[in-house]
Amino acid sequence: MEHINTIARRYFGTWNNFIAAAGLQPHVKKTEAIVKAELFAQLHDFYQTNKRIPMRREFSSKSGSIIKYFGSWNKFIIAAGYDANDRRIPSKGKLKNSLVRYYIKHRRSPAISECLKSNGLYNDRSYLTHFNVSTWADVLEYVGLPPYFRITTLTEEEAKEKVIKLIKKHRIKYVKDYLRLKPEHYPSAWYVKEKFGWNNLCYMAGTKIPLTKFSIKDHYLLLAKTLGRTPTVKELEAKMGMSSGAMTWKLNQPLNDFIHSIGQIPSNKTPERCKLSKKQLAELYKTVSIRHGFENGMPRSKLLELTGYSREIYEKRFHCMNGIRLVCGFKLSALGGKQYTEEELRNILNKPKYVRQR
Repeated sequence: MEHINTIARRYFGTWNNFIAAAGLQPHVKKTEAIVKAELFAQLHDFYQTNKRIPMRREFSSKSGSIIKYFGSWNKFIIAAGYDANDRRIPSKGKLKNSLVRYYIKHRRSPAISECLKSNGLYNDRSYLTHFNVSTWADVLEYVGLPPYFRITTLTEEEAKEKVIKLIKKHRIKYVKDYLRLKPEHYPSAWYVKEKFGWNNLCYMAGTKIPLTKFSIKDHYLLLAKTLGRTPTVKELEAKMGMSSGAMTWKLNQPLNDFIHSIGQIPSNKTPERCKLSKKQLAELYKTVSIRHGFENGMPRSKLLELTGYSREIYEKRFHCMNGIRLVCGFKLSALGGKQYTEEELRNILNKPKYVRQR
């Protein structure tokens, strides 16, 4: 019954459990003691033949029985009288601790050739892989130990200055080009990225303009100094070659808030939102116009001064200034842009809010 074998094992664990659940007698009924004895015999045979403890994948066909009767692979090995293997994939914490213990014991950093179990260290590839670095000196610096055998003898300030000069000289933009062109005594790419940041170095060398808080602040202050006034967002976009939306996304805050945080005052302030309803705004316009002697509605130049709201707010709510005059019962003005009849304006104003108006 091969066609139901997989489903039966999924829901019942084993084929014999499936047979027993159906109320039938399995063909082979082994007790726990028999199964354990067979597993121990297979393990002893493997050890005698290969002179080592098997790996779990070499007993994959018996993994179900081992988990069922022993709980785990290492418990099975211990129950058979052998010493279980160490965890094959050590954590970063264990890797760091092994190097620190070696340093405390020997008063020096270990060499890569000393990565032996007898020294209390793991395989060197474990350190390089888990720390995501390419040289042993990078491993020791990652942990915080002195890499006394690193080829470079430059101090941090000297390294920064020389790397910037090298990037500027060869117009380097990418780390792979730095690795190809750098002299032997220059620091590694990992050291450069960890200490200074690759994009920041390229920015200081003039080969890249990375989108960071550092670069946005630098460009804004330089532009303000050059112009002698507060630059606009459009001028900042032209200077950096990036949109204000990209800057806002990178800063994770409104651009005006960022400008305030660096001690500057934005050139344009975000207008306050009009909280009045359409009916209340029309009533305000009508009342103020009549109070100040404008029988046909006040001119556009007086809107902000008398009502506190700009022309843009009225035109957004009522499509155009003739729209607000129509709602207030004033005579339509013949001056301005496109002329609408009363019927056309009423149709536009009666459209639902979600209809896009141009």
